[in-house]
Amino acid sequence: MLECIHPTYKAIDDQSVHILLPLAFDYQMEGLLHRCECFLITHNLPFLEKVWIADRYKLNRLLALCLREMRPNAKIDMNGAKYYALSDRVKVLLLERLHGSPPPEEIAEPPLDLESFQRATDLNFAAIRAKTGRVYYVNPYYVAAWSNVFQDRILTNSHVEELYSPCSHEELSAFLMAIHPPQLRINEQNIGPVLMSAVKMESPGLLKKCSAILLSPQTHLSVFVRLSLLDRCFLHEMLPQCLQMVQRPEHLIQMTQQTTYDCLSTRARAAMLDRLAALLENPGLQSHSCQRCKMTSTCTNVTWLCPHCKTYSSDVNLLKGGAVTGNQFGAVNPITGPGYGGTMNGPYQTGGVGQPQGIYGNGPSTSGGAYGNTTINSTTLR
Repeated sequence: MLECIHPTYKAIDDQSVHILLPLAFDYQMEGLLHRCECFLITHNLPFLEKVWIADRYKLNRLLALCLREMRPNAKIDMNGAKYYALSDRVKVLLLERLHGSPPPEEIAEPPLDLESFQRATDLNFAAIRAKTGRVYYVNPYYVAAWSNVFQDRILTNSHVEELYSPCSHEELSAFLMAIHPPQLRINEQNIGPVLMSAVKMESPGLLKKCSAILLSPQTHLSVFVRLSLLDRCFLHEMLPQCLQMVQRPEHLIQMTQQTTYDCLSTRARAAMLDRLAALLENPGLQSHSCQRCKMTSTCTNVTWLCPHCKTYSSDVNLLKGGAVTGNQFGAVNPITGPGYGGTMNGPYQTGGVGQPQGIYGNGPSTSGGAYGNTTINSTTLR
């Protein structure tokens, strides 16, 4: 338990969760209960065992999700010890769900506020003052575990009654809400002030959480916004990893036309140029969907299929004449007949022999389709 509530915040696993739940429930540790509930939501357990845990430890969010996943006329083992240990309230919910009643709405998490930080108590025995003058009362040793700035000040002064923060009022409040249990859930709306406060307070733990969100593909933020946040907080070592999300050179060109592009540092703009150079050196194929497996890919190796004998080959020289069907990168018009004189019907440009094709540089006279990829009288497959 101490390893999980200490600011290092050891991750909860399938073994420790059964030890932590009774302790967190008996000692009313809402922050630890919340973390256990979040783990159980994504962890695979038998349905009835999850319902029993949610009922026993009053995890209403987990219970609502279990009832939502439950289907009417579902088979439930009503002879086991877990079922007999359920409360009457949960048994009624299961019965109504079995008969097709709609599941209950998800119970919202209790709102977090700063009330506990705004009054001085025996637990909150030090004052933190923001640059704008607002004062919050906190445990200085807990904050020092999250901030190298405060850690240095407390080590040099054992009797701390008031600390001055380099953050504004909004940033300091976001910092306290993010580190104090049950910990504010960081999302796209509040990551700005939280990230700025983590930088100013020199908080490696909070910086790690924010960077994981910024670099996650599930985060609904544009690459330019992520780049701006990392640049503003001087996290330049993460810029190349962030720019790896850009897969097409024209998207980088569009980023340079943003109204806030001039606010980026020289290092951020240089990182954009490095990524552009890498994309132009080996642009590869545009993202496309395979007609056979329906998977989206940007593969560069193309296998050719003979339309007559259905033979697969990677050797372009083996393909001679014959009208074929087109593909999404450009195909020979079957009306013009065999050879290389056909009109390229790809989504980018058209042309016959002697007209260089492709977007990024001139391919050979027989090339066609996007990016200068050779398109001959055959069907291309991945």
